[in-house]
Amino acid sequence: MPLNLAREFLLRPNPTPRGWDAPHAVRVGLAALGIGLLPLGTNLMTPLFPLFQERMMLGNGAITAAFVAYVLPVVLGLPLFGHWSEYMGRRVVLVASLALGIVAATVLLFASGLPGLLAGRALHGLAVALSFGAGAAALRDLLPGEPTLCARIILLASVGGGAAGPLVGGWLSEFGDPVGTPFSVYLLTMVVVVVLLAVVRAYPPTLVPPSGGFLGSLRPPRPSIPRPTFRIFFLTSGVGFLSFAVFGFFLSVAPAFYAPILSGSRIMGGLAGALLLGSSACAQLLPIRGRHKAAVSLAAMVSGLALIVVAQFQHLAGLLFISAALTGLSQGVAFRTLFAALNSQLPSGTAAQTVSLMYVITYLGSAIPVLGLGLAMDFWGATAAVNAFLWGAAGAALIFAALCMFHRPSAPVP
Repeated sequence: MPLNLAREFLLRPNPTPRGWDAPHAVRVGLAALGIGLLPLGTNLMTPLFPLFQERMMLGNGAITAAFVAYVLPVVLGLPLFGHWSEYMGRRVVLVASLALGIVAATVLLFASGLPGLLAGRALHGLAVALSFGAGAAALRDLLPGEPTLCARIILLASVGGGAAGPLVGGWLSEFGDPVGTPFSVYLLTMVVVVVLLAVVRAYPPTLVPPSGGFLGSLRPPRPSIPRPTFRIFFLTSGVGFLSFAVFGFFLSVAPAFYAPILSGSRIMGGLAGALLLGSSACAQLLPIRGRHKAAVSLAAMVSGLALIVVAQFQHLAGLLFISAALTGLSQGVAFRTLFAALNSQLPSGTAAQTVSLMYVITYLGSAIPVLGLGLAMDFWGATAAVNAFLWGAAGAALIFAALCMFHRPSAPVP
């Protein structure tokens, strides 16, 4: 009986037209909030990592492990959950993802040691993986004739929410309990959005369950890469992997590492990561043209990474912020260019699966290099490990710039 009720709720979430028939703009705003609030909550931790590290007496390896504990569920969840809202309805999946995010934030609020920190981060990663596909699909449903506007809203919600997280976390930590206040405000906001989503009249699912029924609808599709797109796929995935490795460094290790040149301010510690992600988001809206803009942008990214090293040695906080913005801006232009090229060459029947696989590889950049960096900092010292990481990232960006310079785009696949 309980299983039958679950099937009825998940696969037929709105059999009768009930609930608030919200205006179109409100539905768009709620879908965008569903995408953006969870990344904001994830990066709310960025300026607070030094506090958790001090309170729990954790090493650098433990802090990077806590960061990776969020990334791995995202990597696993994206291909597993991305299609669920097609059969269950967008609202049901969005509400479930935000509810899971509330549980994750509650666990982090009351965490007293590394296990609680890891559990909260992992739950938050699952919530992000669950929300992204449903939120993006809901916006596509609401804006069917405006693909450009839809893409901009998705980008600004996801990357913009991530960029706001460090700033919001650092600012709220200045009031009352530096950990309790940010998470309490975040939890209250999440509850309000969940209530609004829950009372909105849901649209029916877009697909009927396959022949496998309820369990068949949960089964992930098999990913595939069309042979003509191999080169641009791996080039895009490689640049994405590198980009997220740099993002991961700024969102986990950088606040504590650069604290001496930022006067120990949590707001300033979150500002560098916010500038990096914010610049990357703004880059998506810039009308930059040119055949070799990806290569030139990656070369500029090399300069940004080099300046980060200089800023640390010269103790120049302003240069750190400038170099973070330059790195994010150049990364954003390069990744946008390559992703657009990949998207234009994908046949429509495999586009969603291939893009999901590309993002799985991209998100791994937030896990493997950052975890290795944390372990290296404990064994060889923070300064040597961080500088080696940044110079290695700069070298990889230079290699990708050369590959982009000589890459010849293929004709679009019908």
